[in-house]
Amino acid sequence: MMNRVLLASSSLEYVEALLDFIQGSSYSAVFQVTAFSQPEAMSRYIEELSPTSTPDLVVVEEQFIEKWISSPFADKVPVLLFTEQFVSEENQTEIRKYQPLPAILAKWEEVLLSSSRREKGRFNGEQTWVIGVTSASGGCGKTTVALNLAKQLGRSGYSVFYLNLETIDSTGPFLHTTSMEMQSESGGDSFSQLLYQLRTNKIPNSSFHGEKKDRIDLKSYTIRNERIQADCFIPAKNRKELLQMNKSDTSELIRLITESGQYHFVITDQDSVWDLRSEAVMEESQLLIWLLSDDIHTMNKYKEWMKFHKQLDPEQYENRMRKTLHVINRYMGNMANELPGEEMMAEHYLPYIPSWKQMREPDLLLSSPIYQKEMSKLCEAIGVLNRENTA
Repeated sequence: MMNRVLLASSSLEYVEALLDFIQGSSYSAVFQVTAFSQPEAMSRYIEELSPTSTPDLVVVEEQFIEKWISSPFADKVPVLLFTEQFVSEENQTEIRKYQPLPAILAKWEEVLLSSSRREKGRFNGEQTWVIGVTSASGGCGKTTVALNLAKQLGRSGYSVFYLNLETIDSTGPFLHTTSMEMQSESGGDSFSQLLYQLRTNKIPNSSFHGEKKDRIDLKSYTIRNERIQADCFIPAKNRKELLQMNKSDTSELIRLITESGQYHFVITDQDSVWDLRSEAVMEESQLLIWLLSDDIHTMNKYKEWMKFHKQLDPEQYENRMRKTLHVINRYMGNMANELPGEEMMAEHYLPYIPSWKQMREPDLLLSSPIYQKEMSKLCEAIGVLNRENTA
């Protein structure tokens, strides 16, 4: 992912030296720098900023800082202030101006990563994280992202459960779920059996005389899929079961997985419509990856979604936005449409893969080196993987 950096120093020679070094190094694929040596020029640039063009990091000398603080995006972007004094490694707000250039750029990377982790929290291994992959419009690539995310986490050593809550399962060609059914130990429609057991266990029964509810053996309903290196359920044969799932059913199902103690992550994938399953996912998730694509239909639909939920329950809306990561999928290098809402920022971009458009082999969806690389960066950005994991 290319990170946009706003750089400002009164020393034109310093700026040019830093830009020349970036251009001639591997950092040219990491940082897109817009540099200024005059405060007035920087002010004009800031006035023309939009949510889609906002920098990811601001690195400035003290005489430029007031120009940035007065901008409407000041509280959303991390700032590094140049100093000629010694700066400790833990300092995330200042950077020593005169030091080896690779050290300066390494600090930029560190602050960008740290800022993203502070914003969305960081997985610490003490609980199972539910990551909901969602969108307001179909065709944004939810299933593609969810499957590749599960694979990325699985091959990094985490224990992962992929939970597909789509009414019409779209994973068959990629996960070969028809052959998976043949391996199921429970036989029949195991997902329907699981839902039945969940519902009956919720019904109070005085004949139990205070005894605990039956403990559901999750393993008897799951199967391992090596293509994504994750466990999952066999897709439901009876679609009515999914249509009849209410918010409580979905929450109970998610909690059954998280409370089993078997998984680090649960990756959810559901329909791009507003229903009770989606409502439960949004409440149970520690992180929501909200997908957008660069088209006016998707942007407008999400804008209307935001407006509706903000009016419906402002407090709940704010809680969900705090744990939401906005991701542009099928990114082609620049944005033709503005993001809906002045306060909204895209925090990650996943690339458009042209070869998928006329794909004959479904397995290719899970084996693109370019996509896997960017998925790894997404995991690193949300604090799931560290640099050693992704190297």
